[in-house]
Amino acid sequence: QQAGRYEYHDLDGDGVCNYIAGVESKYYGHPPTRGEWTMNCAGNYQLQFLILLELTTTGTLTTTMKGAGTNTVMTTTTRAPVFDAPRSLTLSGACAYKRAMNGLTYDLAGTSADGWPFYKATGMDEYIYHDADCDGAGNNTVAMWVFDSSKPNTTATRDLDGDGKCTYHARLDSTGGKMLPTSATWRMYCGPAEGWVSLDLALKEASGKDLVFGNTMVSSAARGGMAASEAALSLAIMQALFA
Repeated sequence: QQAGRYEYHDLDGDGVCNYIAGVESKYYGHPPTRGEWTMNCAGNYQLQFLILLELTTTGTLTTTMKGAGTNTVMTTTTRAPVFDAPRSLTLSGACAYKRAMNGLTYDLAGTSADGWPFYKATGMDEYIYHDADCDGAGNNTVAMWVFDSSKPNTTATRDLDGDGKCTYHARLDSTGGKMLPTSATWRMYCGPAEGWVSLDLALKEASGKDLVFGNTMVSSAARGGMAASEAALSLAIMQALFA
């Protein structure tokens, strides 16, 4: 049923807790993008892991194919989130055991299969990426950002380093937004003596931003300073997608 705009409780007005699925949440901004919901399955409520994919922008490409004396119009619609991703990030705040990571600059290297940006350290096999399920077993309901020395598989949607384990330098639980937080409290492995430690890591933007549209990056050069014009920006996105 439609929710009442001016109600604070029982928004559907039925006087009972009757719904398709529900999840307890302390955050009021938006529903969690992934997690265990209680779902009504043929009258029985059971826990079900659900994923909500973010679809915020629609791009449409129309091409005309001429053949056999007729014109055939083919329209393809692509939906994907659009956001600005920092082009380069420099890390600080790592513990002494991981001090070699301090000062590393991570460059935007591409996007994963489900549209998350990932970064590679300049001149080194060190990465930052987003993983929905770090061991691929389906038991991890919290997606996370990770610092890892293994390159992420851009065709995988979980266990991106393919090791079947949750092994990484540091992790940060994901809140669902596509942007990598530039200042947050991470859990970092700081050696056998200290173990896992909560640390405030900072990722300072070392340069500008590139537009990410689904699995496609549109560089600042391609945008040509046209971000102020929605029509021109849409054209740049379409050219990058269908070139």
